[in-house]
Amino acid sequence: MHPTSLYTGPGRGGRAFLISESCRGEGAVLLDRDERRFCDELQPRDVVTAAIREQMELEGTDHVRLSFANVDPGVVRAHFSHIRERCLEEGYDILSEPIPVVPAQHYLMGGVRVDLDSATSMPGLFAAGETSCNGVHGRNRLASNSLLESLVFARRAARAIAREVPTFDREEP
Repeated sequence: MHPTSLYTGPGRGGRAFLISESCRGEGAVLLDRDERRFCDELQPRDVVTAAIREQMELEGTDHVRLSFANVDPGVVRAHFSHIRERCLEEGYDILSEPIPVVPAQHYLMGGVRVDLDSATSMPGLFAAGETSCNGVHGRNRLASNSLLESLVFARRAARAIAREVPTFDREEP
């Protein structure tokens, strides 16, 4: 889960626009409907996500707000220009108002259990990437590790497959 994606209202399907965790690292804070801070935004993703869900349930709302008031406007313009542009498209200026956010799924840590060579319990079947569940992430996948994980475990799978493929002596014509 990613704790903060831009909330665009019910019935607006499609991909969620993620508001980078680095925004919270720079000082953006989560606010309830009364604009009070309700959690420590620098906790792990699952903790922040749980706090947001709990707050939404407590208030009976479908989102909370993320305020950039504590973030230097120069930092917003320099480092979060794409986020600001996308929010402006939805009618929100992060430099002047809190934006509505909700947790969103943005990466699937798969359900097909594999070993350290990406082998499943079915002989000859291997899985790597978002399909596999190899246990290397725990409850919180660190940013950008999914690509490295996919490369490492795909390579391990390829090597394991190569070890299992029988070799045949070829007769010369």
